[in-house]
Amino acid sequence: MNQEMKQTPAEKNKVKVSALLQAKEQLEQKDVELKDAMKAAKKAEGARDIFLANMSHELRTPINTILGLNELIIRESQDEAIKEYALDIRQAGNILLTLVSDILDFSKLEAGQLQLKEGIYDVSSLLNDLINSISIQLRKKKLDLVLDIANDIPYKLMGDEIHIRQIISNLLSNAVKFTEEGRVTLHLGWKQLEDDAIEIDVIVKDTGIGIKEQDMPKLFGAFQRMDSTVRSSGKRTGLGLAITNRLVEMMGGKLEVQSVYGKGSAFAFKLVQHVVDKEPLGDFEKQYKESLRSRENYQQKFIAPLGRILIVDDNAMNLAVAQGLLKQTRLQIDVANSGEECLALIKRKTYHLICLDHMMPVMDGVQTLHAIRAMEGNPSRDIPVIALTANAVAGAREFYINEGFQDYLTKPIDADKFENMLIEYLPDNVVYLTEDQDMGRDYEKEDAEMALSIKESQLYMIGFNIRNGLKYMNGDKALYGKVLLDFHTILKEKEEALQDFLKKGDMPGYAIIVHSLKGNARNVGADDLADEAFTLEKMSKAGQLEDVEVRSPILFSMMRTMRESLKVYLDHEEKTESTKKVEEDTLIKKITEDEWKKALQELADRLDDFDSDSANEKIIELKKYERPESDQKMLRLCEKAVKDYAYDIALEIVNAVL
Repeated sequence: MNQEMKQTPAEKNKVKVSALLQAKEQLEQKDVELKDAMKAAKKAEGARDIFLANMSHELRTPINTILGLNELIIRESQDEAIKEYALDIRQAGNILLTLVSDILDFSKLEAGQLQLKEGIYDVSSLLNDLINSISIQLRKKKLDLVLDIANDIPYKLMGDEIHIRQIISNLLSNAVKFTEEGRVTLHLGWKQLEDDAIEIDVIVKDTGIGIKEQDMPKLFGAFQRMDSTVRSSGKRTGLGLAITNRLVEMMGGKLEVQSVYGKGSAFAFKLVQHVVDKEPLGDFEKQYKESLRSRENYQQKFIAPLGRILIVDDNAMNLAVAQGLLKQTRLQIDVANSGEECLALIKRKTYHLICLDHMMPVMDGVQTLHAIRAMEGNPSRDIPVIALTANAVAGAREFYINEGFQDYLTKPIDADKFENMLIEYLPDNVVYLTEDQDMGRDYEKEDAEMALSIKESQLYMIGFNIRNGLKYMNGDKALYGKVLLDFHTILKEKEEALQDFLKKGDMPGYAIIVHSLKGNARNVGADDLADEAFTLEKMSKAGQLEDVEVRSPILFSMMRTMRESLKVYLDHEEKTESTKKVEEDTLIKKITEDEWKKALQELADRLDDFDSDSANEKIIELKKYERPESDQKMLRLCEKAVKDYAYDIALEIVNAVL
């Protein structure tokens, strides 16, 4: 105290200044530390975003590989238990893939890297894809889908279709996920704004469990769990609603929610879009209901186990729906999700028909069709191409025909119309009509059809290693016979294509065809031909035009010799006199139901043993009995399948009756 009193005013000020300077230094140090901490935090946040983006992107590749291989198991396995396991893998894999995609989107949103991309889109196409995306879940849970779509909304708009689709799809998926009974409603309205702008009004309602009032603030948080006492394990909002809310905000809208716990929820938003074509959408709900009705009453009109078609659509659910509709027809179906993938496929394989979606990104259906027609050496260059489109407005047919399509089919796809179109445009020799009135005509038409008789010793003599060929066919002689028939046709097609590329000096094109020939030859055990094709493939890929010109005549000679030799095995099947007599006689023999079942079982056993001669004898015997027209039709169809060595088809037909 005394010391302080002795200090002069100047000394006291000096102490104060020193204290202030010290405090300032401390503040500056804290500021530096705070800035360093902020930089470290931003760096860590950036590293996290980069990590999430990279990892989610990298994870998609192995997941897609797993799902692709699993799809092969589903298609090819005959074991029902294994199929069930594979279906569970598909479901879990799709959930995982969705989550990975959500992480990628969320990390982009957090980093401010997600960009809106505007483009022209069809409202009907958007609606069709959205409905297909939830159709399987709706059927599984037996929920009704109510469509409240304004008929007068302009059908073609400008906006960010990809993210609008993502927003509505997330809302629909959540509605289905948390609704156990009742219905899901999709409302789409609109109102005119200035000039060419309109405001679309979207509402997704459900009759599900609803959301508790205290959970509302958590709704748009990442990985927030709602009402864990009611929602089962795994049913959480994840990132879907968080992303949906942010996307709506980015597009200038606001996502609003109304919910009554135990009764249901409604999510709504409004967005401004621009009109490209004022033509009204029309009654989309009516079209959708008609397509549903056709599927419910569906009975396949034909089978075509040797028919090959390609379906192209950028929406995976649309591809799944189309494949599902045609499942019973036994068509060989390949799918592609872009125009580029379509062009790559037709370079390697020959198809009888292509179904091509119109509205696809990068290369749309019209551009893809023109590329198909312009592609040199393309064996599918002149085959029928059907447009798949949600565009059902006036003048659509004229547009597609003028662009070069054979026909067009509107989405949602009507199963009955789809099959009629395929019957019209597929080659007659691959289609087995199953309708009563057509089956008789089809059977008569097939009397003179060519069939293959495999004689192993002679096949060995003309260069076929049957052991290897059967190995690739899993020992299935019937399948081997059908593939040899295809191979006979392929030889001519490939030679013509190779000659054409050689004449133009187009080594890349030549390499593609000769590579395909190598695979075809290897599959049937034509090993010498496959080896020669492989040699020429290496030369053509290296651009050695002169060497290819010298060596090609050897290949062509081998192909012609093999093709001519195979003709020996294409025997013209004519009816025996006994068969003709059976067809002309009145069917007067009687047989009891038990005897009929026993006789069919005997036929099935012969088919299971691939014994065509005894199977045909049994069919001729069964045709002598007085049976309903449905049984007679079954026998005609079975007989035709046996003639084509399609024993699996014939056996399936018989087992369906048994």
